[in-house]
Parts: sequence; structure tokens; C-alpha cells
Amino acid sequence: MKYIFRTQIFLILLVVGCSKSPEPQSGAPSVIQTAQAPAPVDKSTLGSIFGTISFKGAAPKLPALDLSADPACPPDPQPQDVVVIKNGHLANVFVYIKSGLPKGSYPLPAQPAVLDQKGCRYVPHVMGLMAGQRFEVRNSDNAEHNVHPMPKHNSEWNESQNPHGQPIVKTFQHPEMMMPVQCNQHPWMEMYVNVLEHPFFAVSNEDGSFQIKDLPPGEYTVTAVHEKFGEQSMQVTVAPKQSASAHFAFSGAAK
Repeated sequence: MKYIFRTQIFLILLVVGCSKSPEPQSGAPSVIQTAQAPAPVDKSTLGSIFGTISFKGAAPKLPALDLSADPACPPDPQPQDVVVIKNGHLANVFVYIKSGLPKGSYPLPAQPAVLDQKGCRYVPHVMGLMAGQRFEVRNSDNAEHNVHPMPKHNSEWNESQNPHGQPIVKTFQHPEMMMPVQCNQHPWMEMYVNVLEHPFFAVSNEDGSFQIKDLPPGEYTVTAVHEKFGEQSMQVTVAPKQSASAHFAFSGAAK
């Protein structure tokens, strides 16, 4: 009888012990960490940052591009996209929020970031997109192209694209600044892709203007990057429902 009673107690203790959750190992997190969306922000408090990119000094003189090697490309010399300066303002400068944003992951845009090939040139010359967003490359030319991104932190690929062919659709999974994209068939074709974890960026227009919209109130580091003139940063405070200004001035010879 005592043997049966002891056996019953042993079985009860065994069941209770098995029902307990295992203790986490020393140094191991007890909760799996997942990406969190930023804390909700009152949309009525959102502000923006606007500004201009100016260029001080004489604009560098760059030779025109000769595209005549391919009969499907424009026969006349074409200006370069590397340095576009008009009335003292600089285009194709990538401006983005470098720090100060609320922690968390931001939703991806539903629409792809589109890069087109027109007149044997990449359009646009500089662009931004979010990590994981669709990157769609189109060919509006009568020429065949060979699209070749050369990343440092993402997967490299190199694909041919027929005239007016099907779009090439890819994604870049990791943040990366000023990633060159070239066409192996047309050496003058080059542009730059910037991959970020957030949607707060812009590219300066031909009049040097830019605007970054829908920013939560806060203090930010705003950075402007040009492929030849380098990088500049400044601190900008965005008050609720207000627009703050950020004006950059570049100078010097193109590198």
C-alpha cells in the first residue's frame, strides 16, 4: 500500500514539474524581440523641413557626353548629370534625416521606386527608397541596356534588358548610401540609389529646392550628400505643425 502511495506522489510531482515553463538560460532574452512600429504620433502635429542647395563659386566645366557609339542613342552631345548647377543652385543632392527619428520600423510604400532609362540616360540620376521596397527598372529606350548595381551591403546583380522590355523588379534589404548603378553596355550611364530604413528623404530639384514632409516634432540631424562634393550635416528642430528650414552650400572642384 505504501509503495502505491509513494508512486502516486512521484507521478504528481513529475506532472507538476513538467508543466512549468523552462527557465531562460543565463544571458538569453526571455522575450523574443520583434520590430516595433514607432509610437503613434498625432498627425495634426506633423511638420516638415524645406530648404535649398546652393553652390558657391564657378561651376565646374565638364565635357559633354558622346552617345553616338550606339545608333539607338541620341546622336548629339549631351550634358552630364553629375553636376547640374543653375543660377547658383545645385540639383541631384540627396537630403535625408540621419538621426533623431522615433525608434521603430516604418511601413513600406505600396508603390515601387521607379528607375527608367530614357535617351540612354538613367532617370532620375539620384533616388531614394526604403529597405525592402520594390525597386523597378524600366527601359523606355530603343537600345538594349545592362543594369548593374554595385552595392557594398546588399546583393549585387547584373541583368540585361531589351528595348522596351519587361521591368526588372528587385529589392535591397539593407541600408546603403550612394550605391552606384551602371550600364555595362553604355559606360556613361551611371546613377545612385540610397536605401534607408525610413521614408524621410528628398532629392534637390534643378532650382536647388527640397522638402521632407510629415515629420514628427523633434530635433533632427539633416544630411545632404552629393556624389562629387561630399556630405554636410546640420541640426534642425521641427516644432509641432511647423516647417523648419535647412539651407546647404557646397563649393569646390568636382572630385
